Amino acid sequence: MRILIVEGSGRGFLCHYSHALASGLHQAGEAVRLLTGARDELADWSVPFDKRACLADGLAGWLCLRREVREYRPDVVHLQWINRPLAALAFLHWARARGIAVIYTPHNILPHERRWLSLPLFRALYRRVDRVVARDKHMGWALEELLDTPQERLAHLPGSPNPMALDSFPTRPCPELATARDEELRLLFFGHGSARKGLDVLLGVLAARPWPAYLHLVVAGEGVLTGIDPHLLAAARARLRITVIDRYLRPSEVKYLFSTGDLLVMPYRKRCKSPLTDLAAAFGVPVLRSDRVQGTGFREGWQGQTYPHDQPELLAERLLGLVADRAALAAQRGPCEPVRVAMTRLAEGHRLLYLEVRAGSRSIPAATVSRPLAGGL
Repeated sequence: MRILIVEGSGRGFLCHYSHALASGLHQAGEAVRLLTGARDELADWSVPFDKRACLADGLAGWLCLRREVREYRPDVVHLQWINRPLAALAFLHWARARGIAVIYTPHNILPHERRWLSLPLFRALYRRVDRVVARDKHMGWALEELLDTPQERLAHLPGSPNPMALDSFPTRPCPELATARDEELRLLFFGHGSARKGLDVLLGVLAARPWPAYLHLVVAGEGVLTGIDPHLLAAARARLRITVIDRYLRPSEVKYLFSTGDLLVMPYRKRCKSPLTDLAAAFGVPVLRSDRVQGTGFREGWQGQTYPHDQPELLAERLLGLVADRAALAAQRGPCEPVRVAMTRLAEGHRLLYLEVRAGSRSIPAATVSRPLAGGL
C-alpha cells in the first residue's frame, strides 16, 4: 500500500498524532508519506518516513494536496482535519474517480466556528468517505446518532501516542526556567491562553494560604496570562515561587517541561476534550483536573484526580494533599505504556483498516470496528 496522511495545521496535537501514526506505519513496513502544514513545528525531529511540510491555509492547501496525490499516486488518503467541508467533498469526488480510497479522522466532529451552518455539509461528508475513524466511543456515538454516519463506515481506533515522549525526540531547556532546586516539587499549568482555563482560580487558591517552600509553579504557553489580574498573580507569588513563560514553546521545550514536572493542574471552567491528559500520561506526570476536562482513557486514581469545577475549596484540599505527601503523588503516576508500543498498536489498527478498504469490503475486523453504541454514552 501507498498511504498519504494529510494534516494541515503543522502544530499541536493533530501534528503530533499524525507523526506518530506515520512513524508506526513506516515501522510496520508500509510506504507512507505525511503532508503537514508549512509551519511544521516538528521540523527539528528527524523522521525516517517521507514528509512534506507544504500545506497552506485555505483552498491553496487543497490544490497542493491534489498535486501531491498526482505525484505520489497513493492507494489511501487519510485526512486528519477538515474545516472546509465543501472543498473536502470536491476532493473526495476527484480522488474516487481515480480509484483512491479516502479516510477521515475527525478529532472534533464539527469545527469550533460556524458549526451548525456547516453541519449539513459535514453530514454529507461523513456518509461518503470510505471510513470515518472514531478515536473514542463518545465520538463514535455522536457520529452515528447526531450526524447519521452509517455504522458500517465507522471504525473505532483509540489511542493518542505522542512522539515527544520518545527517547530519540530532541529536548531543550526553557531559558526562563532555572534548574530545579533540591527537593523542589514542580507544578505545571500549560497551554494556550484562555480565560476559561481557570488560571485565575488556581492563583486565587494559591494566594489564600501558605504553601511548602519547595513548591514551584510553572505557568507556560502562548498568551497564558490572558485575562489574569496582575495583582492576583502578585498575591500568589507572595505565597510561593512562580515562573511565567508567556510565549509559544517549541516541542523540544515542551518535552523538557513535562520531563521535569511533578503535577499538571487543569482547573478548567470550559468543557473540553484535552490531549494534555494523554501528554502528561506519556511522561508519567499526574494530573489534577476539574470535571470539565475530558481525557480519553483517563483513569481516576491512577493518572491523577478530579474535583468539581465549581468547588475551588476542593481544588485547594486535593492540591495540598498531593504536594504535602510525595508518596501519594507518586502513586498517581500509574503504569505508563511505552510510547513506541502505543504507536505500533495504533499503526496496526490503521493498517488493517486500510487493507479492508482497499479490498473493497464493507466489513471491518472486529478488533477495529466501533460496535453499535445503543443506549447513549
